[in-house]
Amino acid sequence: MLTQIQLDQFKCFEILKLPLAPLTLLSGANATGKSSVLQALLLLHQTVRHSQSSSSITLNGNVIQLGTVGDVVNQTSGRRTIAIELQSSKFQCKWEMETEDRQMLSFPVRRISWRTGPEWLTKDSVVHPGMILDSLLPSEISKLSQAQTIMNSLMRLSYVSADRSAPREVYPVAIDSPYPNVGVKGEYTPWYLVTFDQKEVLPKMQHPDESSPYLRRQVDAWMHHFFPGAGLSVAQIPDTNLVKLLLRTNTGTDFLRPQNVGYGLTHILPIITACLGANRGDLIIVENPESHLHPAAQSAMGQFLAKAASAGIQIILETHSDHVLNGLRKAIKYEAIAPDDVLIHFFAQRSNNGDSSLPQVTSPQIDRNGNFDYWPDNFFDQFDKDLNSLVDWGV
Repeated sequence: MLTQIQLDQFKCFEILKLPLAPLTLLSGANATGKSSVLQALLLLHQTVRHSQSSSSITLNGNVIQLGTVGDVVNQTSGRRTIAIELQSSKFQCKWEMETEDRQMLSFPVRRISWRTGPEWLTKDSVVHPGMILDSLLPSEISKLSQAQTIMNSLMRLSYVSADRSAPREVYPVAIDSPYPNVGVKGEYTPWYLVTFDQKEVLPKMQHPDESSPYLRRQVDAWMHHFFPGAGLSVAQIPDTNLVKLLLRTNTGTDFLRPQNVGYGLTHILPIITACLGANRGDLIIVENPESHLHPAAQSAMGQFLAKAASAGIQIILETHSDHVLNGLRKAIKYEAIAPDDVLIHFFAQRSNNGDSSLPQVTSPQIDRNGNFDYWPDNFFDQFDKDLNSLVDWGV
């Protein structure tokens, strides 16, 4: 499990050291760097998954497309280098990328530094042009169990983006992959449910009202949890690479095409499926889980993701929803997850006058009752500000 990510000269950050927990929530205004943190992880994931022998970071692929080197180097202080560092309890690795050509569509790795316990002695390796790496690691380190753990986490990473697929008539079959998932847009979710319907869900993730431990039945139970009466039917269309999904919102109605039941069900289904289909130690990134959900369902989603983290799945979550946050706080208060297993990071707007003394990220601590030690300005406080304004209306 990852315990920290560090970014040097990457996009809006000169240097960022961000601790990670079993559940890490990223919050803050738009364009403050939350997505940049996720993108750094996704670049590593994209590279090791699709180009395991590559010695360059793949900037454009099936998972994420960031453009050229010039698009990812810090515009203020960066020139031609960036670095991404990941740390777990037993392994730490830093990839340093450098090039003079800002129009390149990949970013060459020039140096890799790593440390392993218990001595924690730092070693490094210069990456020469054309040098072949093993999942972004030199051969002398790639076979260590500590390194394999962190790289397997990157390889198996599941990413459910904010740009999820709209309801559609049919859904595609995923191409062959040793690490299948629901797809960046959730587009492979129906196929995943057909293919892995008998996969056993982690015990802590199993819904208490469903006796079957298998994925298909558990997804049904959790969909019903979020939307009472909801259900789904999935089946591959014979002689095609397409899967048909039907949904219902009431046990007394027929199954309907997704276009006829609204966006909420199809937007939540990939998140539920990704979490229920995960193994212990897997890493799942979720953007805006609140999309198209009623406030009550948003709160339930916060509790569901807390449950996933307590089951041994690492969750990194970006959200603008105070309801998701409050669902997480409820999960802590009612002991579904320990407060030490949760980190909240608030990304603030950068100063327009160049004042670099103000932190870009603050991290209010949460206690066992779900209370914060302090409440930064603009941290999920718009409801209170608006209410105060309304109360004083006309005064």
